[in-house]
This record gives sequence, C-alpha cells and structure tokens, in this order.
Amino acid sequence: MTFRTIYYAQSSSEHLVDLGVRLDIFLALQVIGLIGSVAVLFTALFSSVSRQATWYNFFISWTVFCISYLLLFFAGQGHSREPPFALCLTQSSMTYAAPPFAASATLGMVIQLYFNIHTALSGTRIKRERVWNAIILVLPYVIFLGVLLESLILGLALQEAHFSTISYCSLETVVPGRLTAALVVFFLVPVLVLNVIIYRKLRKHSSALCTTRAFRSMFVRVTLFSLFGLISVVAGLLFFFIVFIQDSDDGLADLDIVLACIPNAAVFVFGTHKDLLQVWMFWKKKKKVEGFS
Repeated sequence: MTFRTIYYAQSSSEHLVDLGVRLDIFLALQVIGLIGSVAVLFTALFSSVSRQATWYNFFISWTVFCISYLLLFFAGQGHSREPPFALCLTQSSMTYAAPPFAASATLGMVIQLYFNIHTALSGTRIKRERVWNAIILVLPYVIFLGVLLESLILGLALQEAHFSTISYCSLETVVPGRLTAALVVFFLVPVLVLNVIIYRKLRKHSSALCTTRAFRSMFVRVTLFSLFGLISVVAGLLFFFIVFIQDSDDGLADLDIVLACIPNAAVFVFGTHKDLLQVWMFWKKKKKVEGFS
C-alpha cells in the first residue's frame, strides 16, 4: 500500500495569520449560506405559492455547495494542518463537483423561467417541453456525480496524492480545477444570455404585462438574477485563470471568500419573496400572494 502524504500551503507567518482571519470569514459565510438555503427550502414547503422542481434543485445545489466546503469544519478539522486522507479526498472531490452542480441547476431554473414566460406571452408551449424539463432536472445531478467520480478516481490513482488546505482540501493538480472552472463558465454564460433575452421579452410586452403584480415581481426578479449571474460568471472566470498560475494560493484564498458570498446572494434574491416571509409571520393574517416560480 502506498502511503499518501498530505502537504499544506504555507508561505510566511504573516500569510498564515492573515489566512486564519480569512478562513474564519470563509467558514462563517458558508455556514450562513447553508442555514439560509435549508431554511428557504423548509419554508417553501409551507408556502401558499407552488414552486417548480427547478427552483428546489437550485437551492438543493447551494445546500450541497456549502456542505462540501464545510466538511473539515463539521469534522472538527477546520483549522487542522493534518486532516485524515479519506476526509480530505472526499472534500476535495465534492468541492470540485459542487460548483458545476450549482451552475447547471442555475441554468435549469433560468431555462424553466424562460419556458414559463414564453407560454405566458404566446399561449403555446415550447416544442418537446416535457423532454427539456426532464433534462434540466436530471443534468445537474449527472454533472455532480460525474465530476465527483472523476476527482475521486484521480485522487486514488495518483501514486502520491498531495493536497493543499487553503480554506479546504483540494488536490495539488490543476486538472480537476480546470475542469470545474470550465464547466462553471460553460453553464453560466447561457444564464446571462437567457437573462438578456428574458429582459427584452418583458420590456417588449411591458405595457400589456407589467400592470399585474405577478409580472412586476417577475421583472424585478429577472433583473436581480442577471446581476447574480454576472457575479457568478466573473467568479468562475477568475477561478479559471487563477488555477493556471503556479503560485496562486493567496489569490485563491481571496476568491474563496467571494465564492462563499454567492449562496448568500441566492438566499437573499430568491428566498425573500413575500409568500416565504409570510410563512414566518404567523401572527399576521395570511393574504393570497400571486406567484410565478
């Protein structure tokens, strides 16, 4: 049996102190994102508005995203320099698989939103919409399992699997990181394109549609979602280029904090709808809320 050594990224004592502060910020943001995502999923079950499966997929993906980056923390190894090999390999594989999972789930939700708007405006459904709906529901899980297995096999196949623990465990080889970054960009660029198309459709039909509360709410949601998609793509592009830099530990530590903000942005944008907030306002008389989710 080959002994696998775990190496850790270190530079100077000053860097380590600074990394410690950034690590605490990173973990705090991931914990808040996880609690928020689970709370939104739980709240939606009691909402008066029925939501489509792609919406649930979206928040499930961010829940898995946060859990992936918190495995060391949950195991009590958050600040450890020598986490167990099995734990490190598992977290490494999950953190490579979680971003494409979230990106593809995001694309699926936007495609579903486009289908809904097309049907509302034209009165007809997209050709083979049921097939497309099945694809956008299943694809995120196929992507997640595929990247997860690829990373696990790669980590086990290497004669000496070296890991770095900047904010979490990751293989010290650029192949999984490049694949993850490329997949994130691949899925999120269409998100931006579709958001522009949706924006133009709503703007074109604003006189007929924006007089209703549901479509006004949808218009604001699409606008906020475009900003969210832009932030995600920029983060994905930054990661894509940083993994090509040989000494990129410091840059990745800063980028990790940016990435940890994205689940919180998702909770803020999509988890604060009036019907969801009304679930927690049990002392108030509930009113019927128009929804388009």
